[in-house]
Amino acid sequence: MASEQGQSQPPLDYSNEGPGILSCCYILASTATVAVALRFWARKLTSLNPKLDDYLILSALAAYHVLTAAATVQVVKGGLGRDMRVVSQNPSAVVILFKMYLVTEIFYGFGNSLVKLSLAVFYSRVFPIKTVRRMSLILGLVCIAWLIAVQVVNLLQCRPLETLWYQELQLLPETKCLDVTVYFLSNSIVNCITDIWAIVVPIQDILKLQMSKLKKVGICGIFLLAGSAFAASLARTICTAVMLNNGTTNFTKEYVTPAISSVVEIYVSIIGACLPTLRPVYRKLRYGNPYTPSDITPKEGIVTIGRISDRRKFSKRTDGSFERSNTNEDFTTTLYQGTHQVHVIGQGGQPSSPANSVTIPLEGIVVQKDMTWPVDTTSEELIRKYPD
Repeated sequence: MASEQGQSQPPLDYSNEGPGILSCCYILASTATVAVALRFWARKLTSLNPKLDDYLILSALAAYHVLTAAATVQVVKGGLGRDMRVVSQNPSAVVILFKMYLVTEIFYGFGNSLVKLSLAVFYSRVFPIKTVRRMSLILGLVCIAWLIAVQVVNLLQCRPLETLWYQELQLLPETKCLDVTVYFLSNSIVNCITDIWAIVVPIQDILKLQMSKLKKVGICGIFLLAGSAFAASLARTICTAVMLNNGTTNFTKEYVTPAISSVVEIYVSIIGACLPTLRPVYRKLRYGNPYTPSDITPKEGIVTIGRISDRRKFSKRTDGSFERSNTNEDFTTTLYQGTHQVHVIGQGGQPSSPANSVTIPLEGIVVQKDMTWPVDTTSEELIRKYPD
């Protein structure tokens, strides 16, 4: 009998995976903090006030930092990353472990929902299309409903709640607790679904924009980078399913991979949500001016309108394909602010240009008709004068 018990119980593992967990937390937390700071700097560079989605992502970052602080206590005081049999030798460590577990789950729920709500608001603002707005609204409502459900389960997973960290109380017949692994698994599955949804919403309409394929690939790549958060969520789901199938025998060791996956998921989602808004920062650092249209080429970058009479055909519909060029924010084309002179040069002479002017080469452009009108001419007068 003694030999059978010795075979069923592996020897004590005195290794500590806690430092690896903390290193992952701190590196990603620092990177996400820099990304959010750059997002607000981009607003300042373009003289724009922060929007609702900016404040939501800032709130998500704060929630995740609280989670990281609780995870630090779990590792340092609660024994996360060490053998559960070693941790159990100190009953106070087990209490701290599961108390901080509850804190991390509460703030994980808040942070995860806030990130996706920020994305939903951002999509609705950047893509003023009925389909995108409808899908973003559904995504936001699902996130709010998920948040409420998660917090209710967090606070009712054990009755009374202190049974969660006082493990000996779970032996009493009047106490009840949910299976932690089942809760992890259901939570992870819902996260995977909402992560996929958050990726699909913008991509389908980016592909419809009238822009070069290279620019489409670049913009899609920025959004798909946030898809690595889905990969982390999927890894957490798989690891949790394995824990459920094999049974939990060494919680502090077996929970390491799901914990790291959660940290990667939450911080990478923040970084991915900030990337589409950082174009002014990129221009500022590379060209010294957040408004410099550095990517104007003879083939693209010039917005043209056909016959003036065609303006009467414009409608207020907002459900078609478009490329926004009337805003100084996000990943769209940035225009100049203030007063600038634009000199259009053909194949003729080279007029002198002021320092703040922009020179646009017109190779391959054929001028069909010259039109000159006073500055105060109205659009109706232009239509009457140039009906074709």
